[in-house]
Amino acid sequence: MTKRLQYLAVLVLAGLVLAGPTALDARAQNLLTGSVSEEEAPEELLEATSPAEIERRTEALAREQAAIALEVQQPGVTVSSLEGKHLARSQEKLEQIERLLESQLRLARVLDEPPEPPREAVLDDEPSVFMLNALYEQKAAAESVVGEKRRHLEAAREQLQNLESRARDAKSKLEESAEQDRARNERAARSAALAVRIQAEQVNLLTLELRAAQAEAAQGSDLDNRIAAVRESLASNDVEAGAAVRALAQRESAVQRDKSRAERQLATAELRLEVERKRYAADPEASGEALAVVEALTAYRDALGKQIALDTFELDRLVSLRDIWLNWEALLRGDYRPEDLPAWQELAERQLADLRQTEALRQAQVSDLQIRLEGLASRISQLPPQSQARAALQEAEEALNKVYSELLAADLMLAADRRMTVRFADEISAVTGDLSVLEHIARFLQQAKSLWDFEITTIDEAPFTVGSLTMGLFLFAAGLWASRLGASMVGRVAAHRLKLDPGAVQAMHTFSFYALLIAFTLLALRAVHFPLTAFTFLGGALAIGVGFGSQNVMNNFISGLILMLERPVRAQDVVEVDGSHGVIQKIGPRSTHIRSTDGRHIVVPNSFFLESNVVNWTLSDDLMRTKVSVGVSYGSPTRLVKQLIEEVIAAEPLVLNQPAPRVIFDAFGDNALNFDVYFWVEARSPMAMNEVQSRIRFAIDDTFREHNLVIAYPQRDVHLDSLSPVEVRLVGERGGPATGKADDSA
Repeated sequence: MTKRLQYLAVLVLAGLVLAGPTALDARAQNLLTGSVSEEEAPEELLEATSPAEIERRTEALAREQAAIALEVQQPGVTVSSLEGKHLARSQEKLEQIERLLESQLRLARVLDEPPEPPREAVLDDEPSVFMLNALYEQKAAAESVVGEKRRHLEAAREQLQNLESRARDAKSKLEESAEQDRARNERAARSAALAVRIQAEQVNLLTLELRAAQAEAAQGSDLDNRIAAVRESLASNDVEAGAAVRALAQRESAVQRDKSRAERQLATAELRLEVERKRYAADPEASGEALAVVEALTAYRDALGKQIALDTFELDRLVSLRDIWLNWEALLRGDYRPEDLPAWQELAERQLADLRQTEALRQAQVSDLQIRLEGLASRISQLPPQSQARAALQEAEEALNKVYSELLAADLMLAADRRMTVRFADEISAVTGDLSVLEHIARFLQQAKSLWDFEITTIDEAPFTVGSLTMGLFLFAAGLWASRLGASMVGRVAAHRLKLDPGAVQAMHTFSFYALLIAFTLLALRAVHFPLTAFTFLGGALAIGVGFGSQNVMNNFISGLILMLERPVRAQDVVEVDGSHGVIQKIGPRSTHIRSTDGRHIVVPNSFFLESNVVNWTLSDDLMRTKVSVGVSYGSPTRLVKQLIEEVIAAEPLVLNQPAPRVIFDAFGDNALNFDVYFWVEARSPMAMNEVQSRIRFAIDDTFREHNLVIAYPQRDVHLDSLSPVEVRLVGERGGPATGKADDSA
């Protein structure tokens, strides 16, 4: 058996060599000889698809088939034997290669024929936008076929590489196999080589089909000529306007007829369903047949409803497409204004968005109908042939099948309409690219005007547009700037001409700012025709917001107004808040800013000044009463001390004479005779008062030194009783006490 297989391989290879193997057939030959080529040159591929080369491969294949036929007739080869089965499969594969070669030869001879010369464009029908779109569809279809053929060819080449890899593995296994497995491995290697040859011929056929598609697409110049002729006819106004609408009307009429027929069927189904419901209600327990009929008629009615809904949607969509067709025709005829282009572009974009949504909806409906049809088919198969419910379910199935078919057709129509809309948008883009500078400016102004007049909402039957909103915001910003400027002018007048104190200036500045801001805000609302009656609703909403979310904010705001009216604290007042002294810098709408004596900035909520104890050192005037304490040692002349202190106070220029200073002999202290001097100073801060106290203390110290008066300091006298000896105890090293008494001298 092994010798016969080897003899068969020799015959096959001899036939291939005599036929002049090509690049692709050499793959199979090399797989048996162990030299598989990894890559092929494009020139070799083109040679493999020439008619002469295909004929040579066909002749070689015939000799190979004859050799196998002789081998089949050898003694010992039966149909049931392994060798016979292997030879039969080989014959089938060679027949498959033969069919591929026949297809290649027919296609190669067609491609070898000289192309027809370009013909003059002749339009069979009246030129229209519909005809132009159909020509574009033909051109796009030819290009799509080329792309599809190219993808198929690439996939076939990848599969060929996989088969070559398997054939190499089979050959390696054959070389490494033992003698008892060699026959089986030889058959496997032969089968793998034949699979490579089949796939190689398939690649050849796909290559020819791709060349044919490319040749057909290359002859698209005829389509280009016809497209140019249609565009020229439309541009020259040789065609009556409105041809697109007439063609679209035929499509609308067909859909309307289908809808009317479905409505009549629905009315009949409703009557039948009502009759069956009454019959079932009269005797619900008699039989399940009546219930099944009711359910079947309900399904039939629902299917007709879906049909009507689909037709209604299609009619609505055709109405929107009417504008696209008319605008495209006007664009080709040149019957438009530059300001029309932005609106048309927006229409195309909106139509494309609607088409994308509709395509997604259609896919979901198709999936749902598939499930419903499967369920109906299952229910129909369970009912007897003479059942009335079966007939009703078959009617429902037929109606759903029609809806399903129309949905599939609608998908194709949606795709075509989307491509048409894209072409219309591209036409607009091409036209706008050729506009002059002035036309671009006019288009921009038109777009700006459209945006300016875009209606956001309606208030009291009055449109509120983007322009109104923009103008209102601009007037509000201008009013805010004018309010700040006006408030600053009021503050300067109050400070320089009216000579008011800083607190009054701050209050007038704040009140004038809010008054001007409210006035300008109302003016802005009036200018944009915003009805003030809308605030009746906003007032209630604002009250709710104040009561909940804005409670603290409004509390501080109202407290600020009270502070400005009552003026318990004013700007530049010296206050003490939680033990910190500072000067009020600003009373704002929500908080008051204080600068402490150590330079810290303190922000205090306005409500704090009304709810807590606050010390205002300069509420009515800048006068402050303070004191300085001093103690002299016992034995000092107290009246002289008082006189000297009065002289020091009188010599200080910042101490007020009225109210007069007072020196008080306060107490006999533990270590000194204590004197307090009370006096008034004019100071706007505790630091200024502390400076006066410091100078007075320096002066008192100098004066007391001149008069030899001692400022007392804490001291304590210790008295020892020496009448009895002092007891001294000595503690031993080991803890044993040693006592004794010291004499007086000790």
